[in-house]
Amino acid sequence: MRLTPLAAALLVAALAPSFAAAMTLDEAIALAEKTSPAAKIADADQAAAAARLAEARSGYLPSVTLQGETGHGPNDLGGFFGFKKKDTNPRAVSLEAREHLFTGGAVQAGVEAARAGDQAARHGALSAREALAVNVAEVYGGVLAAEALYAATAKYRDEVGVIAGQAKLRFNAGEIPRSELAKAEARAAEARAAYAKAQSGLAVAREAFRALVGEAPDHLDTPISRAAASLDVEAALAEAERGNEALAAARDAWKAAKAGVRRAQAEHLPMVDLTASTSSVRDQFFPGYRSDATVVGVQGRWTLFAGGGISARVAEARAAERKAAAEFDAAERGLRVQVAGAVTGLDAAQRSLDAAHDQALAADVALDSLRHETRVGQKTTADLLDGEREALSAAAAEIAARADLLAAGLRLDLTLGRRAWTNAVAK
Repeated sequence: MRLTPLAAALLVAALAPSFAAAMTLDEAIALAEKTSPAAKIADADQAAAAARLAEARSGYLPSVTLQGETGHGPNDLGGFFGFKKKDTNPRAVSLEAREHLFTGGAVQAGVEAARAGDQAARHGALSAREALAVNVAEVYGGVLAAEALYAATAKYRDEVGVIAGQAKLRFNAGEIPRSELAKAEARAAEARAAYAKAQSGLAVAREAFRALVGEAPDHLDTPISRAAASLDVEAALAEAERGNEALAAARDAWKAAKAGVRRAQAEHLPMVDLTASTSSVRDQFFPGYRSDATVVGVQGRWTLFAGGGISARVAEARAAERKAAAEFDAAERGLRVQVAGAVTGLDAAQRSLDAAHDQALAADVALDSLRHETRVGQKTTADLLDGEREALSAAAAEIAARADLLAAGLRLDLTLGRRAWTNAVAK
């Protein structure tokens, strides 16, 4: 879609080329990801989940423990074995290797829970970045809109100021009544107030961009407007269920909770380990004592009674699984609402832009006619002032609608699990 002459002129004035390359939306999102606390938190959660997976997998591997001690002190055996009090240097060193033979499925369940948790963290990190991308698109479009509105109100202020000056000359010449002069002067004051408000809005928009992206929006590229997607809600929902990161994170969290139940239940079963150890002991029990041993064997452990501790942990794991299932169900239901809002929101944003474009074009045409008709005396100064106000209002509506469409298009892409969006100068 082509911009109306007024909107195009305002955008060119607001976004005039500079020696620095224009920052694209993709670049702004990449910059925000480097500094965003939300992205850093998600990355830390993902790193922690990866570490838990590595820890769980270690259960498949043998453990090797080296232990040693040494000391010095008197040893008084009271004459037993013929030994009297004597200073000794007891020391011992042992090396043990242990491999799990049977854990009741605890290790496998632990690995499955950690793997699902790792995947959930990965999806969660991507979901956080998607939410960040939408926020960046909103502040990016907000800066563009604020810059264009600032240029529009500056132009409006100057034009109304000229009209007010001409009205004063015509009043002094007796061509118009005082009421028209007063209205022109009131509109000039209104235009100055609108300019001050737009100036303040631009400063706020720039600071919001800087806070989120980490750099000042000195020169932004103008992203291309997306056309409304030809999707119904059901088709979009099917696509989102395959690719939405938040839903995938909830699904993996449920898988992790299920595995957690099996891991807790494994505590009811015996554990069997294969062990091999070697040790060397000196002066441990009486002066001159020595022992060097190597032992290979099997060790078993079965907790027959734990005061209800194991059953409590199983109950807790089952409650966590029910919670994760409910959260996944809530995520599915919420996704339906989110998809419906994104699909209809993009369509509404496109329709709003189309209507605003037509309104702005009509207002420009009407303003051109009013200027000519005012010059030949067919319209009053008040009529021309009304036309200037309507043109500004229509231009501002088109600028805002274009920014809304940018965010709505990206929001739909990311809700459906699409990873790419395009950036180009609007034509």
